[in-house]
Amino acid sequence: MVDIVLTTYNGEKYLSELLDSLLAQTYGDIRIRVYDDGSTDGTEDIVRDYRKRDDRIFWHANPRNLGYTFNFLRGVKRSSADYVMLCDQDDIWFPDKVEKTLARMKKTENNRPGAPILVFTDAEIYSGRTREKRSFQRESHYNTKKVDIAPLLMENKCIGCTVMVNHALVRKLEHLPKDIRVHDWWMALIAATFGQVAYLDEMTLRYRQHEDNQIGSSSYTGYVRNRLESIRDQRKALRATVRQGAVFYQVFREEIPGDKKEIIRAFATLDNVPKPIRWFRMVHYGFTKSGWIRNVGVFFLL
Repeated sequence: MVDIVLTTYNGEKYLSELLDSLLAQTYGDIRIRVYDDGSTDGTEDIVRDYRKRDDRIFWHANPRNLGYTFNFLRGVKRSSADYVMLCDQDDIWFPDKVEKTLARMKKTENNRPGAPILVFTDAEIYSGRTREKRSFQRESHYNTKKVDIAPLLMENKCIGCTVMVNHALVRKLEHLPKDIRVHDWWMALIAATFGQVAYLDEMTLRYRQHEDNQIGSSSYTGYVRNRLESIRDQRKALRATVRQGAVFYQVFREEIPGDKKEIIRAFATLDNVPKPIRWFRMVHYGFTKSGWIRNVGVFFLL
């Protein structure tokens, strides 16, 4: 069984197109669990109408607004399925997305039985105005081969709408501290620490880009320009990343494997040491991002 955790908030504009793509999956043993975060538009009516047509769809209305990060995490935490996939309200899934991701998951599980596993894929950047296929991972210049714990502490490349996790990882979501930056990043850290992160180099969905995106994609040149124009914001974001590492260490300190414990502790305490030691740890442990431009920025801001 695969649970698809779909979070919604005033998503009526693109929701029907998404639900059609979910119901057209070649792998049929799915449940679509919608967690709504206080929509005031026609989102609920659309979901309930689809529910009448297909009883694999379930509606849950949050009693209060949680924000997308904790709406996702609480939705995943509530799943009893063997596998869970994350789903945004405005994308379009390719028909074999579940089937292909699940195949990659099972292959990884065969090598790491019983371990928490996260699988992520590429996505096609989609604006609705062009049919040109543009890879999210390639346009973002992410190094998808670096998915061990050290680089993942510094940089998240596991785009949530492509992610599948197994139930062994879901069981690690008992504590959800407020300093979690992003839901997919937190789960990637769990997988990299206690199991494995695996990448499927295929575009499995159309990742829609529009003005209302909670988290979106931009060109690499746009990324660089934004960083140069907002040094203060980037320093603040880096501090938040280190705090996330610190709270991760606090939550899992007693169970982190020995070979990972030193690495995570070194990252978690970056703010407690002088700048030259931070630079040394960045190089020594591999607390790096993808590409030299990003790393020059980290070196300057750290």
